Amino acid sequence: MKISFIGSGKVGAAVAYTASLKGLAQEIVLTDAFSDKARGEALDILQGQAFAPQAQVKYGDIKDTAGSDIIVITAGIPRKADEPRVLLLSRNAGLIAGLVKEAVSYSPNCILFMVTNPLDVMTQLAYQVSGLPANRVIGMGTVLDTARYRSYLAEQFGIDARDIDAYVVGEHGETMVPLVSQITIKGIPLTELPGYETAAVERVCDEVRMASGQVIALKGGTVFAPAASACAVLEAIVKDSNQILPVCTYNSEYGVAVSLPTLVGRNGAGPVLNLPMTDGERAALEKSVANIKAFVAELQ
Repeated sequence: MKISFIGSGKVGAAVAYTASLKGLAQEIVLTDAFSDKARGEALDILQGQAFAPQAQVKYGDIKDTAGSDIIVITAGIPRKADEPRVLLLSRNAGLIAGLVKEAVSYSPNCILFMVTNPLDVMTQLAYQVSGLPANRVIGMGTVLDTARYRSYLAEQFGIDARDIDAYVVGEHGETMVPLVSQITIKGIPLTELPGYETAAVERVCDEVRMASGQVIALKGGTVFAPAASACAVLEAIVKDSNQILPVCTYNSEYGVAVSLPTLVGRNGAGPVLNLPMTDGERAALEKSVANIKAFVAELQ
């Protein structure tokens, strides 16, 4: 398994490092517009190989990604704390389109994994310019938001986050939709927990929406949770586990790339699964889709 990273900034390097610790690839290639940055990150990961699963860790330029099974694109200009993700659109669109085309020319059989913001629009762009089928162009989507949701619910109610089944769907952005009606813990509805309060869940939903901006304001960028979330998707692909994750893919029903619970395995993402929603949640999802569509229209 060869996984290549286009972009070796904080998030790209953290995803590569986490992937190496999980033993997800036999070959890892890091690239960056600043070659010394890619070289430094590759050397840093390589120097820990005595205590990690064995892999060839290399650096280079985009031609060195040739023959990759998975290409992870994290390149782009990072978001500021008070900045909506979509303002990154004009800065990142041309860059990402060029990188996607070039990467796919070297690895025509790859799965593209998009981590660059604005995530939904960049996934749509990658799908349009790559020529790859929709199942092989995957955005991290609301996997990260879902991780935050489950973690905050666990903290609020004093339970193991790994036992929680709850999803955030729609846009990876301001109109994300934390689904409340279907939250369960090992199949038991959250409402059955002692001390359950609707107001507490509503507070958690607000915290999830503010989570990224809060961390950016405090430390300059989100790194560890994105890396863990991205590697959950990579692991599902590498191990062909058919894990259900709310990744972002082009959805023909909605006519745009959007995050919904989806089976993820070695062939990519799909099919999308039908998750029951209330009328209010469905309306919120439609609003979120409309927001993505508006930005995609601006992209065109």
